[in-house]
Amino acid sequence: MPPTNEFSRMLVVDPWPEAGIDVDVSADPAERQALARRFELLEVRSLRGHGRIERLEQPAELAFRGWLAADVVQSCVVSLEPVPATIRQPIERRYRPGSAAADRERLQPKGAIDLDDEDDEVEPVSGREIDLGEAIAEEFGLALDPYPRAVDAAAIEPEALGPHVSLGQAEPDKPFAALRQLREEHPRR
Repeated sequence: MPPTNEFSRMLVVDPWPEAGIDVDVSADPAERQALARRFELLEVRSLRGHGRIERLEQPAELAFRGWLAADVVQSCVVSLEPVPATIRQPIERRYRPGSAAADRERLQPKGAIDLDDEDDEVEPVSGREIDLGEAIAEEFGLALDPYPRAVDAAAIEPEALGPHVSLGQAEPDKPFAALRQLREEHPRR
């Protein structure tokens, strides 16, 4: 049995109506808490995805176009203080029916590989459903600031990193420079 996602919203895409479908999904408190654990956040205050799924020119392809909106609290990378953030980001995902066996065959190495920009943006659909919630969760994870920083966080002082670490300063090229530094730090009495 496949693992369940923290924010799963399964949508049946086969058979697919000719008209598009408007989608609006929000994470409940338990899902937000699970997503906070998954992405190592202090809190996910809100998470919502909304948009429209439509059939593309190629009849078998679908596209979800919409927006992701979230309010989160991350830890400052310097002080570990809470850093609130608001995320508003467009989302576009494309889907095409495929089987797991065909996908494995396509991904097997066969010499030189020519990557088509369009193919790596299309998600294969196995079965009759897509998990729109997981797609929104993935986009959410990508939209997070990888280095959140509190406004008043102090800069890292080189001394706090230890004696053998520098912050981009040129190291002396001489072989005994480290010994000289140790002698200066610990003079004989």
